[in-house]
Amino acid sequence: MSERQKSKFARAFDITLSVIIALLVVLIVVLLFVATPMTVSGESMYPSLHDGDKVVVLKVGASIERGDIVVFERPGGSEPPVKRVIGMPGDVIRFDSAQRAYFVNGERLDDFALDGGYPADYLALSDPDVRAALTGEGIAVGEDEYFVLGDNRAISKDSHEYGCIKKDWITGKVILQY
Repeated sequence: MSERQKSKFARAFDITLSVIIALLVVLIVVLLFVATPMTVSGESMYPSLHDGDKVVVLKVGASIERGDIVVFERPGGSEPPVKRVIGMPGDVIRFDSAQRAYFVNGERLDDFALDGGYPADYLALSDPDVRAALTGEGIAVGEDEYFVLGDNRAISKDSHEYGCIKKDWITGKVILQY
């Protein structure tokens, strides 16, 4: 191999190595600050998500809307819960025990996740204050809060048990399931 060929090979190698390093840096930045893969733990989001499902969570810049699936850190909690946003800031959420249905601002929630409704003792394990508010006038969702429920309502530990979550607890929004 001539010196000229060696020089061309060295330049091509340098460019290739530089591109690979740049791509790795971009990937690390994306995984650390923008989006991250996550494994769902538990069946509280069944049938939408199953235990062991893989999702991608957008960590920054995600606007939250009703129906979105979010991941959050609840003080004192262990694994980050994955739940669906039902109530937005300013909403009033009420549960009618007789109809076994949620109402958002007086409108019945189209509860696509349910098959057969809520069990009769659905609110039995709820915090007494949350239960009283939900079945009374309803829970007013604060300015920086969200009301979240698991799709598998009968077993999910969510806002029906502990009330609204704070906006700053939300660590990301599920954008992709794979």
